[in-house]
Amino acid sequence: MSIWQGKVGLSGHRVTVRDDLVGCPDCGRLHRVRELPRHGRAVCTRCGAVLYRHVAGGPRHALPMALTALLMLGLIALNPLMAVHIQGNDRAGLVTTGIEALADQGMWPLSLLVGVLVLGAPVVRVVGVIAVLLRLRAGLPPEQPRATARLFALTEALRPWAMLDVFLLGLLVGYSKLYGFANAELLTGGLALGGYVLAMSAMDQGLDRRALWSAIDHVPPASAPPPSRWVACSVCQRVHDHGHEPAPGRCTRCGSRLHVREPDSLGRTTALVATSAILYVPANLLPVMTVVNFGRGDPSTILGGVGELAGSGMWPLALLVFVASIAVPLLKLGGLAWFVVTAWRGSAARLQGRTRLYRFIDAIGRWSNVDVFMIAILTALVQFGAVASVRADDGAIAFAAVVILTMLASHVFDPRVMWDRADGVRHD
Repeated sequence: MSIWQGKVGLSGHRVTVRDDLVGCPDCGRLHRVRELPRHGRAVCTRCGAVLYRHVAGGPRHALPMALTALLMLGLIALNPLMAVHIQGNDRAGLVTTGIEALADQGMWPLSLLVGVLVLGAPVVRVVGVIAVLLRLRAGLPPEQPRATARLFALTEALRPWAMLDVFLLGLLVGYSKLYGFANAELLTGGLALGGYVLAMSAMDQGLDRRALWSAIDHVPPASAPPPSRWVACSVCQRVHDHGHEPAPGRCTRCGSRLHVREPDSLGRTTALVATSAILYVPANLLPVMTVVNFGRGDPSTILGGVGELAGSGMWPLALLVFVASIAVPLLKLGGLAWFVVTAWRGSAARLQGRTRLYRFIDAIGRWSNVDVFMIAILTALVQFGAVASVRADDGAIAFAAVVILTMLASHVFDPRVMWDRADGVRHD
């Protein structure tokens, strides 16, 4: 067990830091930390959430994978992803070509979004993780743990928004859509994109986050009873026992704001879900892109694109796009609305099932961006004047807004509120 008595929080008063305890982020139950067997997992006894896990190798294996991912990012930035050949005309596209093409078509919101999700967030996250692992490997000077903790907190916040893995799926969907219409081939950048996804998956599997946070700011061991009043950091999971003092304003390790529960979680989730539901209608009714072939435009909606894939005999891909672009947004909207309504009512029915569904929705929401990335890729590659061209339409902006707003809704929704209100407890 670990405890550090009298550590000063950023709000100015003293708090007790507890690293022998972990609070479940999904239901709020407090657990004591136990040593795990090789490849073992610590699971919440109430809702089944994975609290932490044992990782073999840890930073020693994660650092080479992070460096490999950085190398792949360099290859992606410098080499074309795919080339298209139509009636003697050739065109190859970099990862930046689609961003530029969307901007040239006046689709600035979409261009900016794609740039942030496929360039900005991945680069910052990989560089940040490498910097943290190198600092830990070299040994932290006394004045640097807080800066390192904040950097690692930033990389963790960017994890769902770094979407080159979703972009890879969009590239494969775009490649399939060109089948029968043009000759397409994956180039060095496209292969490097696959290498990046594999390297990042291996890096994430090798990151023992609890061990990393402990290495950044270790608390000397001691023994103490469970706290009477506590708040867990939502970023690094450190438990702060503040007794009769006011809750500390920021985490003593990573500097993140501390809240017993996410402020106004139900109200903000309701607003985001309602806005997303309104935008979902034009996102599906308006065309998301128009394919111009020999001067004739053919607008395509999301559902129409699924039909085209199915009509070409690509049923597995059509099913994948249908699930990611139509079924998943509906599931997110319906599920989040269900969570909010049952939380307002204080319902105790199916609490475990609702919590598991929340975890699923929170994990898969980002994959709905596959259509947005596919449009960016096609607008970059299919630009052959009157022969053939692709342009993005207003439906794409509405659909991208639905995806981002529902991701934000699942982020601001605090599932612990469902458990609190079922027990008749209110923190707001």
